[in-house]
Amino acid sequence: MKESFYQWVKTLAVFYILFSAVLHLIPDSKYERYIRSFMGLLLIYILCTPVFAVFGRGSELAEIFSDRYTQEMQTLETEETENLQDFYLREGYCREIETEIAALCKKSGIKLTDTVVHIEGETVSAVLYIEEKMTVEQERGLKDALGRNFGIEEKNCQIMGSGNEQAEMGSRIAGGTSSDGDLTSGIKGKQ
Repeated sequence: MKESFYQWVKTLAVFYILFSAVLHLIPDSKYERYIRSFMGLLLIYILCTPVFAVFGRGSELAEIFSDRYTQEMQTLETEETENLQDFYLREGYCREIETEIAALCKKSGIKLTDTVVHIEGETVSAVLYIEEKMTVEQERGLKDALGRNFGIEEKNCQIMGSGNEQAEMGSRIAGGTSSDGDLTSGIKGKQ
């Protein structure tokens, strides 16, 4: 009996050391609640093992713990998969908008060197890098087309000219990375 009690105390000590180490090693704080939830279940199991062993219900507790652990892991995997899908969909949509903006500019006679589109929630923002200065009519037409075709508001778009000249349509700058490859793929904007 004494030996099993010492083994139980050792298990608790190792558990707390492992628990502390895992909390310090998690890459993102959003996973902390899952780790704490799982470790809480494990602690309850460790604390109750001697009590249920006395009453002969240790195997039942192990089964319940196993079921709960499986449910927690499935929930975590589902959320990770959904987050990853959202990321790739948003990135793909940004690349498609960049390609369509390039085609729209080519059709309008605007020489575009690069486009960066960023989506944050419901807000779409863009930075357009052009080779030469645009006329007022071209700028107005581009503003209208970006709003109409892509939902990019005037305040969320910025046009950068050659030589770091800047024709600003707003103060917000799009983040993210620019697309690679042929920007003039021939995809026409919505009319």
